[in-house]
Amino acid sequence: MIKDIIIKIEDNKLLIVLKKELYEKDAVFSAAYKFTDKCVILIEPIDPFSIGVYFKPKSDPKDVDLEKIAEDYCNEVLDQQIRLDLEKRYGNIRKLIVRHAFLPISNLKDKIEIE
Repeated sequence: MIKDIIIKIEDNKLLIVLKKELYEKDAVFSAAYKFTDKCVILIEPIDPFSIGVYFKPKSDPKDVDLEKIAEDYCNEVLDQQIRLDLEKRYGNIRKLIVRHAFLPISNLKDKIEIE
């Protein structure tokens, strides 16, 4: 199954094919950014339903385990998508907690002495 997602283009290039219905643009780009120190990354649509993430090592390909980087990217893009999903689902609760946590400070403004 992972072989359908990670495709070897050449000896020193890999392509990861992601379904747009599963991964948002923000997740794809955020995950890619974490690997820009090791690889040159190109992201472009493949068709209306898929997006391609191309990886090419910045250094000597013999020194880089490109397949491992691609597998790590798959985990990272999943993590980023879950973060986005959780923010949509529970972001309002987080904002409410933060607001409530700092609300008492505004009530104490006149009692706080600033030097």
